[in-house]
Amino acid sequence: MNSVKSIKYVCKYITKGNDQAAFILKNDKDIDEIEIYESGRYISSSEAVWKILGFPIHERYPAVIHLAVHLENGQRVYFTAHNIHNKVVKPPETTLSAFFNLCKIDEFARTLLYVEVPSYYVWQQSKKFTRRRRGEKIDQWPGIKIDSALGRVYTIHPNNVECYHLRLLLHHVRGPTSFSYLKTVSNVEYPTFKSACMAMGLLEDDKQWQYTIEEAILSSSSFKLRELFSVILVFCHPSDPRSLWEKYKDSFSEDIQFQHERQLQDSALSTKDKAYNQCLILIEDTVQTLGGQRLMDYGLPQPERFETNLQNREYMRETNFDLEDLKKKVHNAEVSLTGEQSSVYQKVLNSLESGSGQMFFLDSPGRTGKTFLLNLLLSKVRSNKGIALATASSGIAATLLEGGKTAHSAFRLPLNLNYSENPTCNIKKQSNLAKVLRDCKLIIWDESTMAHKAGFEALNATLKDLRNSEEVTGGVTVLLAGDFRQTLPVVPRGTRANEVNACIKSSYLWPKVQKLRLSKNMRVHLHGDASAELFSNLLLKIGDGLYPECAGKIIIPHALATVVTELPDLIAKIYPDVADIKNKPIEWLCERAILSPENDTAAEVNSILLKSFSGEDIYYKSFDTTTNRDDAVQYPEEFLNTLDPPGFPPHLHHLKVGTPVMLLRNLCPPKLCNGTRLQVIRLNKYVIEATIMTGCARGDCNKTVPHASEGVQLLHETFPGRVVSCFKG
Repeated sequence: MNSVKSIKYVCKYITKGNDQAAFILKNDKDIDEIEIYESGRYISSSEAVWKILGFPIHERYPAVIHLAVHLENGQRVYFTAHNIHNKVVKPPETTLSAFFNLCKIDEFARTLLYVEVPSYYVWQQSKKFTRRRRGEKIDQWPGIKIDSALGRVYTIHPNNVECYHLRLLLHHVRGPTSFSYLKTVSNVEYPTFKSACMAMGLLEDDKQWQYTIEEAILSSSSFKLRELFSVILVFCHPSDPRSLWEKYKDSFSEDIQFQHERQLQDSALSTKDKAYNQCLILIEDTVQTLGGQRLMDYGLPQPERFETNLQNREYMRETNFDLEDLKKKVHNAEVSLTGEQSSVYQKVLNSLESGSGQMFFLDSPGRTGKTFLLNLLLSKVRSNKGIALATASSGIAATLLEGGKTAHSAFRLPLNLNYSENPTCNIKKQSNLAKVLRDCKLIIWDESTMAHKAGFEALNATLKDLRNSEEVTGGVTVLLAGDFRQTLPVVPRGTRANEVNACIKSSYLWPKVQKLRLSKNMRVHLHGDASAELFSNLLLKIGDGLYPECAGKIIIPHALATVVTELPDLIAKIYPDVADIKNKPIEWLCERAILSPENDTAAEVNSILLKSFSGEDIYYKSFDTTTNRDDAVQYPEEFLNTLDPPGFPPHLHHLKVGTPVMLLRNLCPPKLCNGTRLQVIRLNKYVIEATIMTGCARGDCNKTVPHASEGVQLLHETFPGRVVSCFKG
């Protein structure tokens, strides 16, 4: 048993003796219920003593006070022959009506939500709330005491529309004095509780996407507006995308119309139609890149494509590079290679030139120049008009590679590899991606030590099938990179043996892999940083299991660590003068981090830092609903709001200008991946504007805006504020 009932079972029935069953045939008139109870109830000696001594059998803590909810003049009334007149003239007081009356006369009550009242007030038999006499005192409010009692509002089915939305308002409006007060938002009284909820932004509605686009129009280019509209289509599921397109299509295509008008080739009407068509083509390309479908599947007009735009977009993405620029990068980078890097570089190039299609694994601890070498190999292949695919097991690692993607996105791997017996990549032979893989020369997979072995085996089988080859990986040169001292594949509820079995070293492909290694720390090599060398050697010894332990703990030398005993001291040491964070350079933020093994500790650190930032506090709320409408009674919205599953933002998202945030979706790889760090530069009601802090997109001068605090050009992104929302079923 795994429910609350199990507690009652253990505590109450542990003293219960053997059961007894007795029956007798009697006339209905002769039934004695007391006698039946006494003969059928068996009490053990221990339970009898417990009852004789008057000890409690069970108890409930804390006290839960049920709070009524009803529409105006909708109290539940019990009529008798003697009270019908009085009940009609004066309906009975309920906890809700008493709450309204309390807020009219009590200043402190006007700061509370309906569910918070029982913690500070007692519901009397006189049908009114009075202040508690017991409990802890509230410093700011003399005479007010708080106790452990909890308030719970009766649940309402969503089919009872007005009462359901009244209940929703009671969980968000503090100190209401009447039903009319609840309906009033920004000094406007709405006719229904549902419309009041809509005005407060408590309900999901397409109007929020209209407000989002209108806010973005004030500060974003047409290119950014198209990207924003694509994100809304794929991830936000608007109910009427066609109306959004019709209303804002001129803003989406403004730059295209301007280009066409400068050419003066056609009439104004024809120019507009062509601009709309080209705009739809660009939106559809972005939508499909994000993993969406064709525009007609969203109810939008299907664009007419001509020969110039019927090409394989996947193929163009991997071949559309500036060859001259790549050759310059390769020439400058090859001169900078160390001996170790040059050896790895030549071995991979030899495999490419000979067409032998070898598999390599590059063992490379941190700071050994792995990313530099991988990007050089990508540039080398692409500068020779070849296709080189850059992938990584995590989104944040993919942002460091030029043109990088997550492996699941690049190869269409199954989402749950732990339970797939013979996994295969979801790639059709006639698809655009299949052509890319057939012509591919090099595949780089960074952080491969974190990936499940089934992913590599699925890729191997798919490449063999697509390229009609029995060679390993179909004859493609594959370079895996990573460090086995770091995190291995995660197996939910798995043992150490399960994790080892999921590792690539347990795959049948591992004996065919040629092992390469980088060991020279580039920070030490280039800057002569002695402390970095000591710390690097320490990490390597810990990873190899060679560093001595003391009572199960690893003692770091004082020369490499500063001892702090309190969390505020640690925060002050890592983030000095953090109040002025919005004017700090991005490098200052990128070189600082506090790691925690527990999410609760990380949340506490974030809360302390956010409070120390200067600026206005802005809050964004999520829409939390059940997938089944009938489940809303068992799982009310206020309960869903308390859930905080890993990988999701909290229900109440607290932000300030300058706050560093992390993206939780692959919006536009490799520029915007799951794990990309950004810094907030503007917070509007519906739109969040942020600057990319890390990855290959940082410092990109295309489609950029100046960042005032740095005086340099940085990539600027706009997101719908509701993307921070999460859906919980």
